[in-house]
Amino acid sequence: MSAECAKHHEVVSMSNFNSSTMTKLQELYFTIQGWDGFSVKHDLNEYEGGGYAVGGASKCFEIKADDLSWNYFAYTIMPALRELTRGKGATKLIGGWVDNDGVAYIELSDIVQNRKEAITLGWMRNEKAIYDLWNNEEIEIPTEL
Repeated sequence: MSAECAKHHEVVSMSNFNSSTMTKLQELYFTIQGWDGFSVKHDLNEYEGGGYAVGGASKCFEIKADDLSWNYFAYTIMPALRELTRGKGATKLIGGWVDNDGVAYIELSDIVQNRKEAITLGWMRNEKAIYDLWNNEEIEIPTEL
């Protein structure tokens, strides 16, 4: 959810995906195309725990949702972020959301259990908002704490 995002140009072969992965990627892609959001684990399954998702745990991809192509989403953005959730990054989520201007942000998020700590971390990362996973609602970050 930060203003600074990465441009990553590595392309992944279609042979790296099985049909289940492709189906999950399609669901996530259409979620962004519908100006909605998601928080998923490395396996692309929805995160079912609670806490606050705080973006900025990686560089992010920022693009107008209407301009986001399937190929860029499925073969560049998602593989790059999935790779970062291996090993030490296994506790991070892949998150995507679209702001009111139609800009999609896709990046890694940390899960923080304490609301005040999550807001502070979001503020330190210059995030626009964090996401309350318990109540399924966005919490805007104030400009000053």
